[in-house]
Formats: sequence, C-alpha cells, structure tokens
Amino acid sequence: MSLDIEKALGDGLDRVLTQPGAYLVGAFLALGLANTVVVQSLLDVAVEFVVEEFGPQMAETGSLDEFRNEVGVLPFAVSLPPTLLAVAFVALAFVGEALGIVGVRLFAASDPDRLPDGLADGLPLATVNGFLAGIFVFVIVTVGFVVGLIGLIVGGFVLATFLVVSLVFVRQAVALEDENAIGALSESWSVAKGSRWYLFGLLVILGVIGAVVGGVIGLIGGLLGPAVNALANVIVGAVVGVFGIAVTTRAYQQLRTERGGATGVDDDRQEPGGRDDVY
Repeated sequence: MSLDIEKALGDGLDRVLTQPGAYLVGAFLALGLANTVVVQSLLDVAVEFVVEEFGPQMAETGSLDEFRNEVGVLPFAVSLPPTLLAVAFVALAFVGEALGIVGVRLFAASDPDRLPDGLADGLPLATVNGFLAGIFVFVIVTVGFVVGLIGLIVGGFVLATFLVVSLVFVRQAVALEDENAIGALSESWSVAKGSRWYLFGLLVILGVIGAVVGGVIGLIGGLLGPAVNALANVIVGAVVGVFGIAVTTRAYQQLRTERGGATGVDDDRQEPGGRDDVY
C-alpha cells in the first residue's frame, strides 16, 4: 500500500481548519511579522552601508538610484544595532523550528480539536535537533546537487530532488519519535522508501498551491503598496507553511502506520519502547 495523496491533503486541510490549527497559524503570523521587521531592518543597515561606502562612485555612474529602486521601500525597518538584529534573526530561526515541532505534534494528535498533552515535552532539545537536522538536509541536498552537476547537468536536479523527497520527514522524526538529528535522517529515509514517487507528487502539489496562492496575493498586495504587500506575504507564508506541516505530518503517519509503527492516529497504541503515545 502506498501513500494516499488525496487523503493526506484532505486530512491536512481538516487539521488546519480546527481551533488548534488556527492557533498555530496565528503563531506563525506573529513569527512572520517579526521576521519581516528583522530582515528589512538588516537590509536597511546593508543599504546604508553600501550608500556610505560607495554612494559617490555609484552616483557618478548613475547606478545609485537604480540600486535604491531595486532594494525598494522597507516599511517595517526599524533602527536597531546590527548585532542585536543579527541575534534576533538567529533567535527567530530557532523559534520557527520550535513552532514547527509543536505543529507536527499538534497535527499528529488523535483528537484534532484540542491541544494534546505533552505538546512541549522536551521542546528545547527537539528544537536543537530539528534545527541541526535541517542544516544537515540542506548540506546533503546541496552536495548532492553539485555532485550530480559534475556527472550531468540534469543529474544535479534529479539527485537533489531525490534527496529532498527522502529527507522530507526529518522534523516529524524528531517531533514524534524523539530522534536526534542523525537518527531523524535515517528515520525519514526509511519511511520514505518505496513511496518516493508519491511523495514527490505530494511535494509538487504543495509547491504549486504555494506558488499560485502566493502569486495571486502578491499581485494584489503589490498594487496596494509595499506595506500591504509585505503583510500579504506574511499571511500567505503562515497559512501555506502550516498547511504544509499538516499535510506532511499526516503523510508521515500514513506511511509509518504501514510499517507497523505507532503514530497515534485515532487509536491508543504505544510507541516503540512502550511510552504512551500522547500524539
């Protein structure tokens, strides 16, 4: 039995449309807004540095105005020390990973309409492992892409896609199976084995949904000004991101159940090792 893509999408949407799902979307909205402020503020610092250092030369060549136009208006930039902004950028990355871990546990819960017990159990360690696993995935996919390019140009995209699909469940492995960063890579690879074509199709669908929704909202927001456009992007990013977490979590549980693993889908089974499955 292979992954039921329609069921994963339907279950994911149903989970997002619950009260706990709305809470998570709200949390990601707040995170997205904070990220927008920090990123725009860092960009503003970089622009000011470039203008101070190279402004006269750029003005002489007529490229200064072009440079400012390419950067555009930064309506959410604030004046803070660059060091503080850099620390905030890193801190928000960890907050985002923590919310991702919470989201996986939330959408894996047997009761979709309430916050499950143990939602934040071991969250600091899980966040670190999830963050490290994400870095490992990025490095592995990048190396795979480069290696594939050496052999054949198309091979880089094929190998990178294969690795992305195989390692798509690292966050689920960390959040639900208490795997460390290395163990999460192995767990994701094992769960994806035999269903990679279906997972590829699922990721393509999620990508198309994100592109279409983001494109439409971005077009509308662009007509209403930089501030509205930035807010629209934050909203789309939060909703599409949470939907992606929900769908991939439900897909993971489908495939994990087929392997005989305990994932807490509508039953009272236990995880390997005997611990009650609160998710």
